[in-house]
Amino acid sequence: MSRRGESPHGHVVVGTDGSRAATHALEQAAGEAHRRRVPLEIVHAWPWGGAYEPLDDDAPGILAKATRHVAALAPEVQVTTVTVADDAAEVLVRRSRAAALTVVGTRGNGGFTGLLLGSVSLRVAAHCRSPLLVVRDEPPPRTTPRVGTVVVGVRGEEDAPAASFAFAEALRREAGVSVVHAWAYGLNDRTHSDRESRARREESSTELVVAPLHKAHPLVQLDNRSVRVAPARALIDAGATGEVVVIATHRRKPTLGMHLGPVTHALLHHACCHVVLVPVLPSRLGAC
Repeated sequence: MSRRGESPHGHVVVGTDGSRAATHALEQAAGEAHRRRVPLEIVHAWPWGGAYEPLDDDAPGILAKATRHVAALAPEVQVTTVTVADDAAEVLVRRSRAAALTVVGTRGNGGFTGLLLGSVSLRVAAHCRSPLLVVRDEPPPRTTPRVGTVVVGVRGEEDAPAASFAFAEALRREAGVSVVHAWAYGLNDRTHSDRESRARREESSTELVVAPLHKAHPLVQLDNRSVRVAPARALIDAGATGEVVVIATHRRKPTLGMHLGPVTHALLHHACCHVVLVPVLPSRLGAC
């Protein structure tokens, strides 16, 4: 274990504050590092106090306990720990630049207060430079058993990075992929013929994205569906029996503002399973 060494590229980063939700995120992060066969970096951060000193915090104890927990769950995973006296969201965003995956819990205390529903999680989600796994603390009770499925929302070619991530994640989890394309009739779809034509276009709109991925991974069981319903509702419903829901988050500008749309917000608040946000920038701005 190293507290101050440089972390390797392509690893898994997880934020922790010692809370129960953070422990759930840590467990998921350890599993992701094990599946990817990469190191795990555990990050603890806290905001500065009014006297420009770190707030009272047992960082060494929190990180030592987290390291022991990972060692018990996945002893083969290499672990590094990092303590940074800075804003928790900003620290995670910076550390995500070299990561294959960043992981956060739903709620916490200390340096990660209000994760998922609070400002910290929203800032991480809006600016994270790697795919972000948001781990549900206590998912709502399920009426049907969880099955081995990775759900991914796809509108068209612009969401190809999310689809690619979903197939790779399905391979790692030995799961299937459920592609969900949700749509609604437009103002120009006035006649029966217009609507039939629109339905055919929508039903085939994901083929350009999905077909090459399925051809490259023919053993992955695929369910490719086009549904006429609100996208958020379609993904939440599909996630009710899935392991994780994957969605692309499109960054229009590399600014400090928030870049999370209503579908992303709805998933973060209401999905029954974990959610992965895959950041996508316009090609002229460079890759995430």
